[in-house]
Amino acid sequence: MGKVKVKKKCCRSTPRCKSCPVVVLLKARKKAEKKAAKKAAKQELKGLDLGKKARKKDRKNRKDDDRKAA
Repeated sequence: MGKVKVKKKCCRSTPRCKSCPVVVLLKARKKAEKKAAKKAAKQELKGLDLGKKARKKDRKNRKDDDRKAA
């Protein structure tokens, strides 16, 4: 797909044409929102994974401490 050449001024036709600056701006915003949501979801999953690793490491350390104490 090629990029759309944006017109300088909106012709105010109904429905709006593909090269209308209003349509292009709305599409860009929607794309940015999707990208931000995807990035946030990825960060959230990454945070959960780190939590699992930390809990696992903590459990291992507790077992080692119990063995040394016994």
